[in-house]
Amino acid sequence: MTLHQVFSVTHTLSGALCLIAFAYKWGDLKRDPGNLALRALCSARLFNGLAYLMLAPATYVRIGEFTGSANLGTLLGQGLIVLAALSSHIMVLSWFCSPEKARQRLPYVALFYLVALTAMVALFFSASLPGSHPIDFEVHFTNQGASDAYLVVFLVTYGLNLANTALHTWPSSLAIDRPWLSQSLRLSALGSVFVLGFILGKLVGIVGRWSGTTALDSAATLWSPLMASAGSLVLVTGYTLPEWGAAASSWLGRYRSYRTLYPLWFALCRAVPGIALFEPRSPRRSLWLREPETRLYRMVIEIRDGQRVLRPYVCDRCEERLRRELQERGYGANTDPLMEAYVLSLAMERKKAGLEPSDYTAGSGSRQSGTEFTDELAWLERVAEVYACLPSGRLPSPAPCSCTAPVPSPG
Repeated sequence: MTLHQVFSVTHTLSGALCLIAFAYKWGDLKRDPGNLALRALCSARLFNGLAYLMLAPATYVRIGEFTGSANLGTLLGQGLIVLAALSSHIMVLSWFCSPEKARQRLPYVALFYLVALTAMVALFFSASLPGSHPIDFEVHFTNQGASDAYLVVFLVTYGLNLANTALHTWPSSLAIDRPWLSQSLRLSALGSVFVLGFILGKLVGIVGRWSGTTALDSAATLWSPLMASAGSLVLVTGYTLPEWGAAASSWLGRYRSYRTLYPLWFALCRAVPGIALFEPRSPRRSLWLREPETRLYRMVIEIRDGQRVLRPYVCDRCEERLRRELQERGYGANTDPLMEAYVLSLAMERKKAGLEPSDYTAGSGSRQSGTEFTDELAWLERVAEVYACLPSGRLPSPAPCSCTAPVPSPG
């Protein structure tokens, strides 16, 4: 596989990823069209995506054939990169400066990039650039005054933007205590450093040609584009991480909660069939149903309903005897999760054995005092974890108590 084919694939994939990120953030922009930072972020992803598509060798050659200018793809792609750099600079300006300061600096920032872009256009068309060179343009056309100046303007402009992004995002990532935003800023800084490797590789190849050697060409023709693609992937991940990262974390949290609560919930559904709104099924299948938050909420409610139904099977006297025996067996003073799990297990065994519940209805049988759903969920997860690991056959068995009795014989 030739470099022409490799970079046709990698550049196209990088461009597609940037455009996907643009489409992903476009939904946020439609909800908040006045957000300057969001508009700049969307513009940067759009321009970068189009730039990669222009610089993909297969597209590059077609552009040259269509326009009659063999290397016009270089100007189009790198010009779009400069516009992406302008958008990125505006985004960073909006993130880290007050609105008043950002408005004051914005005209000067825009002027800097637009002057650079104008200079690139003028130098490109004043240079002699025969033959199509989608991969080795920078090293092939060195030692020609206009093309050298063109490359210097492009690389310096782009490099300053990347350095500006890295210098602002990395220190800020260390000072922010919002995990997903902090990781996003770190990845933005890391991606900028990777793309700076693209600048460095191009410069190494160019300086090598200035020194009269082609031995360093691979830095510009191979490693530089690979660093750009890797950096683009990291940047796309960083700029979109706060949204999909939080969503993925929430999904994983629901999955863990389902997996943790399922053994206890399933046992209670079998012991008290009427508590389940939906037929018990594996947590994997439940996770993919509609409204998973509602499903998890229902699971907590149904566990609590099961506790209330089973409460008459174990009274406070039974619990106190169990607590003393557990402490004597070395389970420690704080046995609340174990007590909760064991009381439920004992109540289910008594119900299954055919014992009749007493009229004892004081309390709900729970030792958890929090009223927030997140607190209740965390508590029930602890109970479910203990329940799933109950040392069968080695727990204390309380003496018979008047809270339950055999079902009377008929007649």
